[in-house]
Amino acid sequence: MRRLSELTLKTAYHKGRDDIAGDFYLPSMARAMQLDRAVAYFRSTAFIISWPALRSFVADGGSYRILCSQVLAESDIEALNEGYSARVDQELAAKFQAEVEGMLADPVLRAPARVLAALVAKGTLELQIAVLSSQQMRGASGRIFHDKLGIFRDGFGNRVMFKGSMNETWNGLSADGNLESVDVAASWMGPRDLERTNFEDAYFEELWTRNYPGLIVRPFPDVAREEFVKAADPNWEETVDALLAAELGGSKPDARGRVLKGHQASGLASWQANGRRGILAFATGAGKTFTAISAIRDSFARLSEPVLIVVPDQTLFAQWYDEIVETTADFGAQILRAGAGHSGWRGHVRSWLAPSDRHRIVLATVQTASTAEFLSEVPTTGGTLIVADEVHRLGSPKYRDLLDDSRFAARLGLSATPERYGDPDGTAALLDFFGGVLEPRYTLEDAIRDKVLTPYFYRPHTVRLTQEEGDEWQRLSADAARLRARLNSGDPTPGLTQKLQNRLIARARIVKHASAKIDLAAEVLRSEFKEGQRWLVYCEDSVQLAGVTTALGAQSLTVLPYHSAMDGDREQTLRWLSRRGGIVTAIRCLDEGVDIPAVTHALILASSRNPREFVQRRGRVLRKAPGKALAFVHDAIVLPPAQSLREESDDEAENDSMTTGELMRAIEFAQYADNPASAADLKAIALAAGLDWRRLSELGEEDVDE
Repeated sequence: MRRLSELTLKTAYHKGRDDIAGDFYLPSMARAMQLDRAVAYFRSTAFIISWPALRSFVADGGSYRILCSQVLAESDIEALNEGYSARVDQELAAKFQAEVEGMLADPVLRAPARVLAALVAKGTLELQIAVLSSQQMRGASGRIFHDKLGIFRDGFGNRVMFKGSMNETWNGLSADGNLESVDVAASWMGPRDLERTNFEDAYFEELWTRNYPGLIVRPFPDVAREEFVKAADPNWEETVDALLAAELGGSKPDARGRVLKGHQASGLASWQANGRRGILAFATGAGKTFTAISAIRDSFARLSEPVLIVVPDQTLFAQWYDEIVETTADFGAQILRAGAGHSGWRGHVRSWLAPSDRHRIVLATVQTASTAEFLSEVPTTGGTLIVADEVHRLGSPKYRDLLDDSRFAARLGLSATPERYGDPDGTAALLDFFGGVLEPRYTLEDAIRDKVLTPYFYRPHTVRLTQEEGDEWQRLSADAARLRARLNSGDPTPGLTQKLQNRLIARARIVKHASAKIDLAAEVLRSEFKEGQRWLVYCEDSVQLAGVTTALGAQSLTVLPYHSAMDGDREQTLRWLSRRGGIVTAIRCLDEGVDIPAVTHALILASSRNPREFVQRRGRVLRKAPGKALAFVHDAIVLPPAQSLREESDDEAENDSMTTGELMRAIEFAQYADNPASAADLKAIALAAGLDWRRLSELGEEDVDE
């Protein structure tokens, strides 16, 4: 048996500079016989991180005591003070039972919760609940026991105390989780450390034995414990192996020399733990494609199941094809293409997706894969792994037929923003079919912190509609309001929905094509552009692109266009920008999956009310490139004419105003910028328009599928 005193410990560990789990927590657990934890929150996903040491900890007879908080109503706490009445006993037991049942039903927590249950059933893990007394709660509703203390003990009397911001949760321990820190003291490292260790040790014993003033400690209710015992995984060691999925941990580089990063391996571990179902919510640029290919390779290595990959457009279709040809060559994978100009799939899909000792992939666009003709060829035996890129598309009524339980068993969705804005039915259909969004999510903030993406400054610029444009906006808004009222009243007149949609599209075009945007582009580039910089001016359409190109040319600025209908080589344009710098005016490239990492400055003139679009656009601008330490995102915010800034009528929907639509994007951009002061001007605009700043970040609209 190894001793804790064999460890060389730092006095503090800070995530970002230190791997708290790998450098401190796991080595300590591997040498300990007992771990005592007092934490605000506890979740079973912590075991996904701690399993390598946990196995030996349990095998050596280790014990684990956890004291965690529970938020209770003041009336319940008063009843506890009065003697833990039978009524409150029953109510609290019901609360805990519901929490346990929720963990066991949660698609992400189910497998780790069963591991937790096994440890409870074995007697390895003992739980108690701490709540503040009613005197402590007086006048402070919602307060909870929030201490974060841990003590490791080995079989030789050595102890390690740690205290800090870290909870016993995935986000607390994981390198991809919250930014945490812990202070550490050890009983053998001098009198000062010994004094601190003794003090916190005595404190924990007071807590655990219910002798600490102002705190009520109760055992975990029997009815909830019984739920755990019934759900205990008899093969928990095999389960934790699958949870971490060591074979997916990226120890071997792929054909392009890549290895899985922490958030990617953790996401795949969660996918495995969730029965090989779920959606990876990774920021644009965080390696969703590579992560999915790692899952496909693991499937080939262990299961030999056929794979259907569904992508949203021709550009991503080509990128996926190149990736899977290169990265599955060692398996001799056979690839059948469907859509994006490939029609030879007809009559072959059924045999391609049938059980076989060959490794086979069908790569299809969502437009093709969702047709009745294609789906009629997909076997209903449920033996196919489906991988859906930009999975939010599948929630559209147009493509929802793909979400068929009879055809697919393993399911992996990919999206930076999987929820469908303003479409709860589509979101529910996606989450139900794929089994929820997997932890950990990997946000743009995470990607910038980990240097996966480039930090950026955000600079919003306001422009106003002309009076004529504003009048047309108001006219179309009034028409839309009347049509919406008729639909809400049950008017059966045919074509009302389409008429409403036409009005909304026409109204959106007014903002997208606001004439002031061209003058703004000329002004920003004249004052900001410096030789050697790489600028992308992102336009709405060819008309706006031509106007911007002409306006910049009038200032003797050389501009290179980039669009699908251009003469010449589009890729050569991007190579020129990368090598020489300059200004490119473009349409669609940020929405088509085109990678332009060399861009240092972007001016976005193309408006959108869909958060997904502007999140993706920003992510593509923030791709890493040699010598690119900081990116600059300039954004055109369109407001109504000055005399009608408060353009919403009293009965207008909150999500239906021009200013709302523009500020939704701006708030998202400003939130993670390195110059958060940019949000101050945006708040002033919202206040002037009578909008609730806090609500704006919750709004958004899903685009209409053309």
